[in-house]
Amino acid sequence: MASVTFAISEELKTKLSKFVWVIWSELVRQELLKRSQRAILFRELEELTKDSTLTDEDCIKFTKLVKERFKKESKGK
Repeated sequence: MASVTFAISEELKTKLSKFVWVIWSELVRQELLKRSQRAILFRELEELTKDSTLTDEDCIKFTKLVKERFKKESKGK
């Protein structure tokens, strides 16, 4: 497994050291994984929508419709 080192301020180090039960390396590893997955999804979304003619207004309307339908379906269960 590769190793990465981060520089942090003394102030932050002092704050973090108060939480001895936290495994900071694992927490950072998980966060980096989540963010890299999100970046991949955004890249795929950009690829899917690059030729789209939808406006921002169209997307907002569509989002509202999806949320409304999701609420109705969730209440029915």
